[in-house]
Amino acid sequence: MKKILLLAFGLILISSVSAQSFKEKIAFGGGLSYGTEIENIGINIRGLYEVTEEIHGLMNITFFFPKKENFGVFEYKWNLWELNLDGHYNFKFGDKFSAYGLAGLNIASWRSKWEGDYGYLGGYYEDSTSETKIGFNIGAGAAYNFTDALSGFGEIKYVISDFDQAVFTFGVLYHL
Repeated sequence: MKKILLLAFGLILISSVSAQSFKEKIAFGGGLSYGTEIENIGINIRGLYEVTEEIHGLMNITFFFPKKENFGVFEYKWNLWELNLDGHYNFKFGDKFSAYGLAGLNIASWRSKWEGDYGYLGGYYEDSTSETKIGFNIGAGAAYNFTDALSGFGEIKYVISDFDQAVFTFGVLYHL
């Protein structure tokens, strides 16, 4: 009976230590992004996992706000979203500030739609297209720890794909 209790206590202790160390390595957050090709602002949502103190893995998705232009009786609408899987290599400058280089994979989807009414000629026109492309990210950023649980970040990256653009992102991360 003592062995079973000792084993159970040991498993509980190991699992709580593992859960605590795993918990401290995860951060969630988001911010605002600006894409130079779409020339619009987007919402960025991200999750970060600290592999080591220097190496972090990051997954984020950015939804750029839709845009539209009017051409007489026709209207053109388009939007873009990006999914990024990046790796960061961090350079620490004290307890509060760090800078990082980043590289990763980008999956972007572009959707556009033409619609309009021919008016006196009668008839309605509508056409839409969408494309998804895979590319690569390269860039740099910086982070500042406001508290143990909250940090701010800013980064710039260039997406190398058929949807080439620079993306500037600023936001906050909550560390579990």
